[in-house]
Amino acid sequence: MTTLQQAAERVMDAAGHTANRGSVHVFLGSPWSDACDKTVAEPGGAFSPGVWTCGITVWVEENGRLATPDLLDAGQIDCRFGSARQPGPPVLVSRWDAGPLRVTTELATLGGHGSEAADFLRVRLAADGAPDGAGPVRVHLLVRGHGPAGGRLRDARWPGDGHLTLDGDRRVTPEPAPSAVTVRTRPDGETAAVITWEAAPGAGPWSCGAVVEHAFTDRPGGGLLPLERPHAATGVADGLAAAVSGWATELPARVFAPDPAVAAAWEASAHHLLAQSECGIPRIGAVDYPVLWMRDTVVAVHALDLVGRHDLARAACDHLAPHVFSGGFGAESDAPGQGIWVLVEHAARTGDTAWLERRYDAVRERAEWLERMRTAAEPLRAVGHNRMPRYLGSPALNVVCLPAAEGLVRGRMDWHAPDLYINCWAYAGFRRAAEAATLLGRRDDAARWSRAADELDAAIAEHLLPHYGNERDPAVAPYPTGALAGHREALRGHFARWYRRHRLTASGGRRRERLWTYFEAAQAHNALRLDMVEEAWATLTPMLRDGGPWPLAAYGEGEPAGFESLPFGTPPGRDGWLDPSRTASGNMPHVWTAAELIGALRDAFVRDDGPGLVLAPAVPAAWQVPGARFGVRDLPTRFGPVGYTATTGADGRTVIEADAPVPWRSPLTEGHR
Repeated sequence: MTTLQQAAERVMDAAGHTANRGSVHVFLGSPWSDACDKTVAEPGGAFSPGVWTCGITVWVEENGRLATPDLLDAGQIDCRFGSARQPGPPVLVSRWDAGPLRVTTELATLGGHGSEAADFLRVRLAADGAPDGAGPVRVHLLVRGHGPAGGRLRDARWPGDGHLTLDGDRRVTPEPAPSAVTVRTRPDGETAAVITWEAAPGAGPWSCGAVVEHAFTDRPGGGLLPLERPHAATGVADGLAAAVSGWATELPARVFAPDPAVAAAWEASAHHLLAQSECGIPRIGAVDYPVLWMRDTVVAVHALDLVGRHDLARAACDHLAPHVFSGGFGAESDAPGQGIWVLVEHAARTGDTAWLERRYDAVRERAEWLERMRTAAEPLRAVGHNRMPRYLGSPALNVVCLPAAEGLVRGRMDWHAPDLYINCWAYAGFRRAAEAATLLGRRDDAARWSRAADELDAAIAEHLLPHYGNERDPAVAPYPTGALAGHREALRGHFARWYRRHRLTASGGRRRERLWTYFEAAQAHNALRLDMVEEAWATLTPMLRDGGPWPLAAYGEGEPAGFESLPFGTPPGRDGWLDPSRTASGNMPHVWTAAELIGALRDAFVRDDGPGLVLAPAVPAAWQVPGARFGVRDLPTRFGPVGYTATTGADGRTVIEADAPVPWRSPLTEGHR
């Protein structure tokens, strides 16, 4: 056995006692790819090339000492999207120390329709000081079953053609050619492989890497389509560069502010929304919640419109339109109003009345459900789509609502009965259905649904607003439903009391949401809408930095210890995912939270759902100090794309230079433009 083989064996032995970090995941991939084709990555550079495949981890050997990020504390790893030269997704960059060596990994994925993405990993070494001793410096790329989304690795081969093949057709192509490749299969069938590069001591900055091509021919139906190997000729440097250049078109709309966390959260949230989509359809989580769940999905679809991805929003609207009820908890009462809201909102933002005409039956079907729910004399039932198997034994799964009372829907949402939340969504459904009917010349429908909206809004104000206080109530009005517009001051009073008690400390700091991060973002959004700007930013500013030491905007949900880490179960033989002993939350990144943050940030920069275009309607005072600049580029609005830069001068006055399709106004400047 050569020295390099001995070193590789040592890495495999050490890895046998080393679990993957298991504290946070991010996904890399195309919004058009299959669910299995998502690359799952962890801070430090460990990743799985597709869901439930294997784990690939970087180990560095310096003067006989082994180091890997999986053995480091979280604070010893700097992990973020992008670099100083190219901030933002989709490249995941991690930095950590191996003795005197500074290790930097860059990881990106190129994908498209289907399941043949490729990962591009570059490992850079630089010496912060002179390496100790005269031992060689080696980089070991370990491949084993255990990983962020690992599965049993049954076969690994190095036939000498420059590719390490995994379970048949997955391929790892090292760059440059490695010093050695070692494959070991234990008697129990456990297989691992190590790709080793060796550099001479004191050689200066040095890099190596690999291209990992996905393939799933080892799975049922995996050979249905022939492999095309679309990235076989793409090297590591070109793959990383293509991922960076592609992001310029993947995310049309950009924001910037004095606080860099704002743009970072905007871009990371958009990245999670795109990377976890499947065949162009947004998912709450690529593995965690791989279904159409109406409540979460409509917010995600709306966020796609807000960042300029009308193509994906259209695909999602067409997908959800036939399904009045869809979600893990069955036929929930808020679903019909949510479906109407997102369909009509998309039509309004794209100006496509011809498409709305084609979807009008879906709007009308939901409005008719709302009419039945508001006047129900007995419980209404329906079979929804995408129900979680664990709840199929519950008779409540098919109950839409109970008999109506006082002109209000008495329903259920999330196994609760938050009546204000449910009825605000019913109001939104009626109001937006009336808007659609008006646009399409259906006067009778418009009059009927407009009248129903007015009656329901009055009933909400009379019977539900006095009992305001369910944690869902502050997440639904005034935004996104538009409910209680005629009772703004009363709503603001109830909201302010709730928000100051539950979201702020006695000193005005943030009181963090323990479980449902999307509700916290939505509540801060409504604080912006109700002119509680500084109090909203008391929540948003620290929230943008959530995630421990890693600014990845990877927000989870659920109880600590991964209570909701995999609601649909972990398939047998899978080795990875969240480690209950390490994680403080459940699945990550949660797309509903990402979408809510996009909505809240967007509303701070631009508002266009009133009588005109408003720029900088809810920015904090911290952005308005001399020399500060903030603004947007290519932000879509109902009137067309908008760009502007706001600059505060030495005299404290803010000047806005805007490229806007219509006249605009701003509370920061005198007069209108």
